[in-house]
Amino acid sequence: MVYPDLSPAPSLAPESLAINHPTLPAVVADRLRQMIVDGTLRPGTWLNERDLCDLLKVSRTPLREAYRMLASDGLLIIQPKRGAMVVQLSGPDIENIFDVLGVLEGLAVRQAAQRATEAELEHIAQLHARMLEGYRAGDIKAYFAASMGTHIAISRAARNPALQASYDRLNLQVQALRYKSNLDPDEWAGGVADHERFVSALLKRDGEQAERLIREHLRNKKTYHLAQSTATAAE
Repeated sequence: MVYPDLSPAPSLAPESLAINHPTLPAVVADRLRQMIVDGTLRPGTWLNERDLCDLLKVSRTPLREAYRMLASDGLLIIQPKRGAMVVQLSGPDIENIFDVLGVLEGLAVRQAAQRATEAELEHIAQLHARMLEGYRAGDIKAYFAASMGTHIAISRAARNPALQASYDRLNLQVQALRYKSNLDPDEWAGGVADHERFVSALLKRDGEQAERLIREHLRNKKTYHLAQSTATAAE
């Protein structure tokens, strides 16, 4: 994922002691994801292979494999003889993705309220507290890591593999938008207030209320990003 693993520490069962060696293309893909999310690689940008090879200290072979991985995530478009371009979401794309995310996250938080262990709820509460610390410090990167970590932890606590797979792919496609929205002080404050409400409902195991509030949060995000998309198109 784009952000550090914020899930609870695993138990030391024998299978958990296996050492994971990510391939070089996977490492490169993760770095490119970070650059897309934080706006270093902007939507609509054609990627320069030579510059990226120099920056990341890799050859073109792992870079191109990383391109294919990101294209499968919906983050890049690859065109023969032109290379790779960062996907630029249209207004309809934004509306459709946030509509589906609202349904998925609504179901996730409702099922999490029913199925999460006390340890999982405590982990979500800790992530939320970390998010608030980042907000008070004005640290957007720390805030965003904990904010997205909260959403991801909720999706995991739902214990619904089909939901998780669909959520992960769609969430990746709008992380850059969600990160950028925090550069707007009013939108950032509104997102924090939304989180306070739906996390509070979840921790009380009020699934119905938590679902209503998180879906409202996603509607607010959709409205904001549609307005930004319209303003950009008019420039």
